[in-house]
Amino acid sequence: MNNHKAKMKDVADLAGVSIKTVSRVLNNEPHVQEKLRKQVRDAVTKLGYVPSQSARSLRGNKSYDINLICHAAGGDYVSVIQFGAVIACQKLGYQLSLSLLEGLEEASFQTIKSSFESILRHHKPDGIMLVAPYAGDEKIGFVLEELGIPVVRIGPVELLNQGILVEIDDYKASIELTQHLVQLGHKKIGFVRGTENQRSSHVRYSGFCVAMNAAGLTVDPGLVAQGEFSFQSGYDAGLKLLAKDNRPTAIFASNDDMAAGIVTAANMQGLNVPYDLSVVGFDDAAVAVRMRPELTTIRQPLQELGQVAIETLIDSLTNNSINGPQRIVLDYEFVLRGTTAQISEKTITH
Repeated sequence: MNNHKAKMKDVADLAGVSIKTVSRVLNNEPHVQEKLRKQVRDAVTKLGYVPSQSARSLRGNKSYDINLICHAAGGDYVSVIQFGAVIACQKLGYQLSLSLLEGLEEASFQTIKSSFESILRHHKPDGIMLVAPYAGDEKIGFVLEELGIPVVRIGPVELLNQGILVEIDDYKASIELTQHLVQLGHKKIGFVRGTENQRSSHVRYSGFCVAMNAAGLTVDPGLVAQGEFSFQSGYDAGLKLLAKDNRPTAIFASNDDMAAGIVTAANMQGLNVPYDLSVVGFDDAAVAVRMRPELTTIRQPLQELGQVAIETLIDSLTNNSINGPQRIVLDYEFVLRGTTAQISEKTITH
């Protein structure tokens, strides 16, 4: 049948169910027998039926839109999360819209509120998805709570009592990375922090400090440098740390882009990674396997974070269970590659 002519009644007739049942299945409503769901979906596929988004919105007073708020265009972190979110939205009959809002960290409450009110007017989203740094911004959290819009956040954030939070255990992962370096014999370990307005910068540094102290090692403040989660900031921090008389034998970078910058800085100084300097990163971004040697890091399941965030948000919207906070922690993976090695006598006595 031509999909432009297929109607909901055609789907109902083919599936042998009522139009109301077809509507409930298409709207992902609960309490529909799985057998009936399958009959409806099979009929939809066979007929090539495409429900009208506007009609669905009018019937249920919903837009079937989730709006992802970004603070900057580009970047592997956001784009991979976005891809996972799109997959989940398509599977569940929603669409993902994207809004770019820059500079909200320093904005007033009124500016933030006006920005989100504009999004609500134009997109009319059923829910909002936030990633760092906005996911942990208290002013944004306050505004969204005041506007009454359901929110899902990708962590880590401190706003544990507001909406849905999906994250990995950054603290535990940072401990594991640090222990890896310690087990290789490294004692002078440098650390490059990320942007200070992101919770992950603080959590990863805390994990590093705890693991160092647990190993009987002291964190040298002179071997801690500030970065901005960018290649350039990692490169600059690497040059700074490697110029010290007591330069580190290993460096923990708070993300992979900065780790790549550090490896480049080491190469510029004539140092061999990993035999003169071991480097670890965090995220397992695309750069981790494009650089040479490939990077030892923590793999965040970014696509899965996006998918689970959307699935959980839509489930809460469907079941009207958006009142209480919900925290979901996904597994991470330690990935051993070529930027770390056992410390050598040459490195110890440099």
